[in-house]
Amino acid sequence: MQDREKIRQLFERYRQGQCTPEEQARLHTWFNQYAQHDAGGLEELREIYETEKTGLRRRKFLWLPYAAALFVAGLIGVWYLHDGLRIQSKAEATTPKSNDVAPGGNRATLTLADGRVVNLSEAQNGIIVGEGITYLDGTAVVGERRNKSTDGHPLTRSLTLSTPKGGTYRVTLSDGTQIWLNAASTLKYPERFFGNERVVEIEGEAYFSVAKDASRPFKVISSGQEITVVGTQFNISAYIDDTEVKTTLVEGAVRLQVESSGEHIALSPGEQGVLTQGNLRKRSVDPTSSVAWKNGDFYFDNTPFVDMMKQIERWYNVEIVYEREVPADRFSGSMSRDVMLQTVLQLLTVSEIKYSISDKKLIIE
Repeated sequence: MQDREKIRQLFERYRQGQCTPEEQARLHTWFNQYAQHDAGGLEELREIYETEKTGLRRRKFLWLPYAAALFVAGLIGVWYLHDGLRIQSKAEATTPKSNDVAPGGNRATLTLADGRVVNLSEAQNGIIVGEGITYLDGTAVVGERRNKSTDGHPLTRSLTLSTPKGGTYRVTLSDGTQIWLNAASTLKYPERFFGNERVVEIEGEAYFSVAKDASRPFKVISSGQEITVVGTQFNISAYIDDTEVKTTLVEGAVRLQVESSGEHIALSPGEQGVLTQGNLRKRSVDPTSSVAWKNGDFYFDNTPFVDMMKQIERWYNVEIVYEREVPADRFSGSMSRDVMLQTVLQLLTVSEIKYSISDKKLIIE
């Protein structure tokens, strides 16, 4: 491999968190080229880094970056079968290349107060609510609008930002709060905040970086739960087909309250509130797994197979079909969400889980 030393240096820079976005994109592109043709480059990378096998005696599959032993980088998978290392080539996969599915991207719709629906540009990754509504680069989405009625009173207009399966988007609200929406999610928010509080509603998953305003608490309503904050960063996962609503605090402090009972708890950074059938509890967690999607990665930590498949289903916009019982396997590790679906699914062949893809259906056989 002529670029062996350059690739090795890029790996090292990525491991140390020093890669620029352009260098990360170069690594993604490089891997996809090898994954679509042969495993020769992966075998060569196997010689670049020594892989640790300690603690992998049970059936747990670890994803590592580009066939290296740098788990924290999380760009590509190397999988372990019991206590032996196996590098899985593209040619070994059970699904034909022609059935591969591209990852999601910047996709969303904006529903205005008058009911009009705007298909947001896939070339952009976010919008800003100001005097009008613009993309992050300043290009207009919706022109300047009146903020007061004819009698001088404030107008409260509701907007809805929705992402489909395979879509993410970002919005900066009028108060400066930034919100990242994951796939298959909906955010309802006012065009302007008036009064003594700021209230939004979320269904699905979103990451919040709330602008500080001690005089106007920020409230997030979702699936029977209300979150109250002043200025903080947290992730909430509230998909209607999940049994739990998870709120993970990264920075600051939040207060969670169950709407039906009034039960409430406070979270500190590194804690997660879990709402299950009206019952609220908290636990200590590593926030990395909850916010990985925002940074463009999958990250699993002993994750049940069915939960992993839900993430894959939402991001690649495929339907998961189980022909037999749901496998009991659990998975740990990380991988870029920029790779093709076939790359992600190679780990299933190692775990002896058979699958096929047909007409946007991922069939677990």
